[in-house]
Amino acid sequence: MEEHRDAPEVLEEKVKQLAELVRASEHFVAFTGAGISTSAGIGDFRGPDGKWTCQAQGRQVPKSVDPVKAYPTATHMSLVELQHRGILKYVVSQNCDGLHRRSGLPASAISELHGNGNVEICEDCGQSYFRDFQCTRMRKIADHFTGRFCSCHGRLLNSTIDFGQTLPERRLKLAEEHSRKADLHLALGSSLTVHPACGMPAKTAKHGGNLVICNLQKTPLDERAAIRIFAETDKVMEMLMALLAIPVPAFTLVRRVVIGQSESEVHCRAVDPHNAAQEIGLLRAVDWDGTGITQAALGKSPSVVAEQLVHSRQKTGLDLVHLKPVLYFVGHYGEPPLQLDLSLAHEVNATLSFDPYNQVWTHKLEEREPASEPLHLDKLYGEHHFEYCLKMRVEKRNMKKTEAKQSLEEDFKNSRWTAHAASKALGGSGDPRMAEQ
Repeated sequence: MEEHRDAPEVLEEKVKQLAELVRASEHFVAFTGAGISTSAGIGDFRGPDGKWTCQAQGRQVPKSVDPVKAYPTATHMSLVELQHRGILKYVVSQNCDGLHRRSGLPASAISELHGNGNVEICEDCGQSYFRDFQCTRMRKIADHFTGRFCSCHGRLLNSTIDFGQTLPERRLKLAEEHSRKADLHLALGSSLTVHPACGMPAKTAKHGGNLVICNLQKTPLDERAAIRIFAETDKVMEMLMALLAIPVPAFTLVRRVVIGQSESEVHCRAVDPHNAAQEIGLLRAVDWDGTGITQAALGKSPSVVAEQLVHSRQKTGLDLVHLKPVLYFVGHYGEPPLQLDLSLAHEVNATLSFDPYNQVWTHKLEEREPASEPLHLDKLYGEHHFEYCLKMRVEKRNMKKTEAKQSLEEDFKNSRWTAHAASKALGGSGDPRMAEQ
């Protein structure tokens, strides 16, 4: 798709107008697409070297940075700061790269309509799991099974959405509500062609709000925009933040762990920095007594070890008044192990901040209960996933629905056995249901 760029003086005037709209706004919403992550080294879809463009032209898609190792861009960090200050009320995103959440945006402030490559969801109970690795599917087919299992023994499903698959109902509803309420909707780096996600900015324009579009290519909503900006999103956001006199913060990787004890054990679990009810798989190991960690303890695969949400050991031999656990991470940004010095008279909530540019950890220890919000179980995700897989089997294999259903159920069962065997081979716990059999 042909790219366009505003002349410097035109761009400056447009961003000034955008700054005035931001200052006057009471409900500012941002909509983001793949274009905001290209400066992080992650490829887009419809740009000159985008995935769909290259495929249509018979060219090889340029190699992209692994999303779990990518650094959030100036656009990501600007949105984080605006949300933190209460200026930006909500973000609606088509992106699955996980950079919004890694940049520091709370889950409560964003609808990731096309899923998140670091999140998997139980097909039985709807519990979500946030991982510090890509939750890829076992096979590149409709079935989203990752090969891991929920505490309820249900299969865990990759949360990214395929074309033709139902979008997450609750997140879609929140996106629609905020878009209708918005008096300013800023669309950043999106071609605005994928439905129903692209309908969110259109809702704002329909309900009388100002729509501002920043993208290098033209979009179907250009005529409805109050301001149409042709420029890179990072450049626009840096200019906007300067006009608002708000510094763009540097990316800091924020982690949070809770360390406590039971009658016989000490334990450590990683949780979402904004919501302690959401446990996160990011710890590979904990050295409780300073004796060191063997390579075997770190595991053959970081993803297998990081599945373990709670790391514990017996209290025997530990000085709980002068406990010095060493935490080992997956380490996508080169995070070295971190030693904490604490007294475990009470549960300790530790906020950990890592500067990836200087490779330095800082931390703050608090003896208080970390803030928690209820986790919203996506109980329809598994049902919609099954319906999608069934539809694909009927359409692609030309099967009758009853035959396709029986075939699909058998395939799901076989996938459990395959995942169980693979997990055991890598030192994981496997599937409890298979172990019982």
